[in-house]
Amino acid sequence: EKETLTQPENAQETAASDNLFAENETVMTDAEVHEIVDYSSFSEAELVEKARTLITECKGSVSAIKRDIEDIKSCYYKSYNQNIDKIRRAQAEGGENAEPVELPADEFKSVYVVYQRRKKEEQAQKEAEMEKNLKAKLALIDRLKELAQNSKDARQDFNACREIQNEWKNIGAVPQAKADEVNGNYKLWIETFYDSLSAANELRDLDFRKNLEEKISICELAEGLAENKDVVDSFRKLQYYHERWKEIGPVAREKREELWERFKEATAVVNKRHREYFEQIHAKEEQNLVEKTKLCEEVENAKVENEESFDCWQKMTDFIVAKQEEWRKIGFAPKKDNDKIYERFRAACDKFFVAKNEFFKKMKETQSENLKKKISLCEIAESLKDSKDWKETTNKFVEIQKDWKTIGPVPRKNSDAVWKRFLAACDYFFEQKEADFASRKSEESVNLEKKKDLIERIKSLQIEGNDNAFADFKKLLAEWNSIGHVPFKEKDNIYKKYKSTIDEVFDKLNKDRSINRLDFFKTNIETLASQGMAKVNNERKRLQKLVENFNSEIATAENNIGFFSKSKGTSPLLDGMKKKISKLKDERNLLLEKIRLIDETTEELN
Repeated sequence: EKETLTQPENAQETAASDNLFAENETVMTDAEVHEIVDYSSFSEAELVEKARTLITECKGSVSAIKRDIEDIKSCYYKSYNQNIDKIRRAQAEGGENAEPVELPADEFKSVYVVYQRRKKEEQAQKEAEMEKNLKAKLALIDRLKELAQNSKDARQDFNACREIQNEWKNIGAVPQAKADEVNGNYKLWIETFYDSLSAANELRDLDFRKNLEEKISICELAEGLAENKDVVDSFRKLQYYHERWKEIGPVAREKREELWERFKEATAVVNKRHREYFEQIHAKEEQNLVEKTKLCEEVENAKVENEESFDCWQKMTDFIVAKQEEWRKIGFAPKKDNDKIYERFRAACDKFFVAKNEFFKKMKETQSENLKKKISLCEIAESLKDSKDWKETTNKFVEIQKDWKTIGPVPRKNSDAVWKRFLAACDYFFEQKEADFASRKSEESVNLEKKKDLIERIKSLQIEGNDNAFADFKKLLAEWNSIGHVPFKEKDNIYKKYKSTIDEVFDKLNKDRSINRLDFFKTNIETLASQGMAKVNNERKRLQKLVENFNSEIATAENNIGFFSKSKGTSPLLDGMKKKISKLKDERNLLLEKIRLIDETTEELN
């Protein structure tokens, strides 16, 4: 029993506990121990307010909220940068006429500065506190060493040792570089002291029982963590239990191994769940990296089918925007890759939008020139729309409409206005033309009936025994000329009937046909003059050209007669040619008379 009492606590448990704790300290970080919240659905304002609240309400070390603050920062700047990109793209697409837009302020920056300042202050305070704790623990180790080496009164020394242990528990952490050394020396001198308590077996047994109860309680608490659904919370609590385990003194030798194995098994379960939990997170992040890399490649390899086509650029814009939406739905990549892959994707998108901006800049310049051309056509159309020269003006409108179709698009904000302006001028002219032609069509139908009636009246003209027959006939001819146009398809037919009818009347009147023709022609000239001198002048030019043709033909015929007259005897062919020349001269002279009548009429009107 004396050997049992003086034997120090199992060294294997001590070493294993130290190693396990050291391992857990390595695995556990502030970011992993704290509960993970998905901030991806938060708005920028909500993220800023959440960060501000976390910092304000954090009463302990801000290291407890480190993971939250860094996640909030990542989500905030992801959204913030996307909004900045969207604004810049809109500015680029708007070109020179785009109204300047003030970029949104970085609301998170000031909150993060507060966090960093507090973190720095806490770190300085923590380092000073750990130095203070180191001095206090070294002093306790010196007292333990004195008790172990110079024990005099076992009961009194035992109480002093318990007092030292209680003080040790209340002292915080020491600098990490000194932690293993200090903890090792403390355990060494605790065990050495217990070895020296051969005279106080009952006190040590009491202490062993108390320590046993505490360690059993810790084992039960650790085993209960297996049922906790919050894996991160379980891991955090386990760290606390290990701290408590180290602070509790030894138990009886026969319980040490069993108790330690029990605690170690419970620890293994929690560690396994914790490891698997973060393995799943890391696996998901790796998968996210694969998906984001694929999106980068798709955007980098995307090509505009036709760089001169607006529709092709718009189609590619829709493609890029769709890829950006896919990107937003994918979670974080591993921390070491997250910023890098984002910059790659952003660079690929920026490259496209810079190229698109150049296209729109050139397109805008072209559209501005097109607008000038279309405005010029509008002005031409507006200057023509009131013209009543339907044929010539219609041809001009057809030409400017063709020109309009050859001009490319204009700026969207001007497109409807300039088109409506051009269309209004065109529509006005053609509506006026259509109305005039509709009126003419009705009038022409009436004129046709008038001319049919007039032909019947000419046919029924009383010639015999009527001294005024020729005068009445001339009135009918003048009436014919006063009647306006008839439908185009009826024009030739009605004129043929009219011509044959008046020829019959001329024959009945038994007057010189040439004189009849001149009277008839004079009446026609007067009618033409009433419609405008341009038609009279055109008729004179036509007659003059016919006179020239007759002169040429007469000259040729007379030359031929000179050739035949050298032959002996008379020739029927020569007689025929003389008759032809006489007839040609009569026709020419009639034309000259008509020209004279035109000149007289023109002089009278002037």
